[in-house]
Amino acid sequence: MTTHRERILDVIRGEMVDTIPYVPRIDLWYNANRRRGTLPENHRNRTADEIALSHGWALHKIVPEFLEPDRIEDIIHRGIGLVKLKEYTYAFEFSSDVEIEVDGDFDRMRVAYHTPVGSVSVIHGYTEEMKDAGVSAPWIQKHAIQGPEDYRVLAHIFGSMTFRADYDRFRKWEAEIGDNGLALESTPALNAGSPMHFIQKVLVDATSFFLHYHDYKLEMGELVEALAHCYDQILPILADSPATAVYWDANVDSMITYPAYMEKDLLPWWHKAADLFHARGKLMLVHPDGENRLLMDLLADCGADVCEAVTPSPMTKVAIDEYYDSWCRNGKLTMWGGIPESLLLEKSATNDEFESYLDHLFRAVAPGSRFIAGIGDTTPPDAVFDRLVRLGERLEKEGRLPLQAGGVIFVDPEQLPSRSAGGPDELAEQVSPGLPAAMSGPGELPDEQLRILSVIKETVLQGDNRAIRNQVRDALDSGCSPQDILNRGMLSAMEIIGGRFKDGTVFIPEVLLSARAMNDALTVLEPFLAEGDSGGKGSVMIGTVRGDLHDIGKNLVSTMLKGVGFEVIDLGINVKTEEFIAQAVARKPDILALSALLTTTMPQMKYIIDELEAAGLRSEVLVIIGGAPVNDRFAQDIGADGYASDAGEAVDLARRLLAGRNT
Repeated sequence: MTTHRERILDVIRGEMVDTIPYVPRIDLWYNANRRRGTLPENHRNRTADEIALSHGWALHKIVPEFLEPDRIEDIIHRGIGLVKLKEYTYAFEFSSDVEIEVDGDFDRMRVAYHTPVGSVSVIHGYTEEMKDAGVSAPWIQKHAIQGPEDYRVLAHIFGSMTFRADYDRFRKWEAEIGDNGLALESTPALNAGSPMHFIQKVLVDATSFFLHYHDYKLEMGELVEALAHCYDQILPILADSPATAVYWDANVDSMITYPAYMEKDLLPWWHKAADLFHARGKLMLVHPDGENRLLMDLLADCGADVCEAVTPSPMTKVAIDEYYDSWCRNGKLTMWGGIPESLLLEKSATNDEFESYLDHLFRAVAPGSRFIAGIGDTTPPDAVFDRLVRLGERLEKEGRLPLQAGGVIFVDPEQLPSRSAGGPDELAEQVSPGLPAAMSGPGELPDEQLRILSVIKETVLQGDNRAIRNQVRDALDSGCSPQDILNRGMLSAMEIIGGRFKDGTVFIPEVLLSARAMNDALTVLEPFLAEGDSGGKGSVMIGTVRGDLHDIGKNLVSTMLKGVGFEVIDLGINVKTEEFIAQAVARKPDILALSALLTTTMPQMKYIIDELEAAGLRSEVLVIIGGAPVNDRFAQDIGADGYASDAGEAVDLARRLLAGRNT
């Protein structure tokens, strides 16, 4: 009889096996439900592995178990991307001239690194909200890189580090798993597959990274070179280890690791690693768990054997059919995942929608080779556990290979729970309401003023924050009105940037650089705008709800709203319901924008809307929501006024809602 491990390996190698393997990731679900005492009655005294095996599922042993170190000393350096856990087959040592100072405990630890060229410090750990959500990867509250001077310090630290093989704990762990699953060894920095991705994932704030990437090329290059010294030591250790497969990189998607960046700074190391691993008979896995629309071709030829945690529509814009056709049917990759986690949530999908998706899945992945069924990205804490069980039952019954493509009724993806109320064609046809009239036509201005405004517009488009201040001063001296400078020079540029971002011709760096240039220009212009009409379109209060520490999506929405003229009040992350209400009372925003990336924090959105109602504010404040786990149906269910799947749609939505209110 074929074991789980054998079946997984055979599928990865392209062989047609007897049935589709089912390997659901349930660690976050288990952590959260065990903590709050809500595990299913028949599983109350079982471990996560025991639960999986009791249902006949293979064990998911890919993501490192950061909550289970043998000693606290093993996770001291997690703030700079280094840990000593069973999934890591190497040990590391700092040079003797690096002095390390540690203060705190497992939940909040401050670590300072003192070197001959300077010092850096980090703060990392876990919040109570993270524990409630079952999150295992640590939160870095203070990153090592705060400014350009910190790159040199970290280059000294990493450039002088040594690594050696340490296989004993991995061997023991792999033996414990046995034939029940496939144990993967991991790479540094929460699985970063290149030096630059190491910096991005761990060493610098997610938003600041893109500005540093533009501003501090030399400093960043020095650190990349030092980290390359580490990777060159680690690669042969991984290649010679007892592991059969390597978990090489994680958390790539079209927005965060956009195509040009991925091609330049990630893929060369992916190919280098793949060549070495394949020469030693090893398999390589990567974890593209987000929106991959613009990365499909790059991932198909990335050198990896497996893309894991694949999350198709309705949570992203790529259908399961397209994934399978682009990667699996032609034998380029094995897809692991394919079941969007939102389908496991009662608040996001009905039972009929869940069953319809599975009907479609069996047709989409026929004949079934190179496909391992799993949850993209992970089973959420509030998942309907019976749906996990039902999925296993249907795979056992209908997942016998080869699948027959005509064996099920085709379900149009449009019938699945949608990510957005409007499709691409509808969005393309929408007119952006609320633009100042001065932005829509040339107007009656002298040629010289038009030329000056055109220069300002181009400077914002180029993101040149150094030149923009003097250009605004020159424009004022030449007689340009503050409103024309704002509307025709700056906001018109941000309109163009926003449109380019929506159609995928520019990415996060361009948006952030243009926004920074505009913000710098406003420091000169605002005193003059205060004397007249600033042309504001309305105010938006935004925040990530309680229990959620993610901010890159929120920050991007804030940036784009500001860029087109909205006043934005950013409350930050992990914002309590009472804080939203208090600020809404005090600031009286036109729109309240709520963000959540974790499924466990979705209910907070409903709580906030209910409290707005109780406070008598609901009729005065429009509420919009966004984030990976939510969709238009959820927005309607909780009584929100709208949902946006990305920053561009958020701008359109805000304009539509305010235009509708004002008509």
